[in-house]
Amino acid sequence: MSISYRILLASLLIISPSYAAPSSCGSLDEVRWLLGDWRSEDGEKLTFESWQQVSQKTFEGDGIVRSKTDNHVLSSESLRLVEMSGAVFYLAKVAHNQYAVAFKLTSCSDDTLVFENPKHDFPRRLEYQRHGTNRIVVEVSDGAAKGFQITFVRDKGS
Repeated sequence: MSISYRILLASLLIISPSYAAPSSCGSLDEVRWLLGDWRSEDGEKLTFESWQQVSQKTFEGDGIVRSKTDNHVLSSESLRLVEMSGAVFYLAKVAHNQYAVAFKLTSCSDDTLVFENPKHDFPRRLEYQRHGTNRIVVEVSDGAAKGFQITFVRDKGS
């Protein structure tokens, strides 16, 4: 685990004890259905999200947005799901932030995962909804009116 992720996780435990509180969504077992490669097409953009299990308590992922016309990378992020202290955290590292931003899994069901960080500017909420085995819809929002939605299908071969 990189130093910035370790610093972030240690900070969460020390500064914000509520992040470490046990919940009914405290295991990576609840998010296992995210594993694999996902693809979305929207206008002139292709968006990819890939997840793989790297240890019993860690899934790593990548999010990449490419131009359909020349395959140029428009944006990318490093993603990580970490189980610790009876909770699951979604860590997103994007180029414009020095450190990864953490979102806690606050609600889960067989087909829905809600990750939240009410102190972050945007987004504050990430909601993954599973529709069958080959489609997920991700709602990225401020928890109110501002946001957007991405519909992914399982990439062939995944």
